[in-house]
Amino acid sequence: MSGYLVNFMIYTLAMVGIIFLALFIYKKTAVMPGGKSRSKFLGVEDVMSLTPRKNLYVVRAGNERFLIASDMERTTLISKLENNTQEENIPVVNTPSVDDLPDITNYSARKKAVMKEMAKKINF
Repeated sequence: MSGYLVNFMIYTLAMVGIIFLALFIYKKTAVMPGGKSRSKFLGVEDVMSLTPRKNLYVVRAGNERFLIASDMERTTLISKLENNTQEENIPVVNTPSVDDLPDITNYSARKKAVMKEMAKKINF
């Protein structure tokens, strides 16, 4: 009788170990849900939330960058962005709206105007 109990415990622990090993391997190889993939070719450089369900994305594909608008119904390519030789340190703002853009002091006046114009073009 005790032999059956010992065998049951050994097989149960082995199966639990296999399940935990499979879960560990899955977590190490799976793509993260926040878009943190391991791709060096594609990447989202910046996101600007215009309203809770409308966003502007700057997407990098190789050496090219694109401005993309997204809402619940569709995703639209707005334009291909030029490569700038000088980088500006612009802090990431999580959830601004179009009305909040003039209040952001770290954006240059040109960038505020361009973002407002883009938002108007796509009727956001």
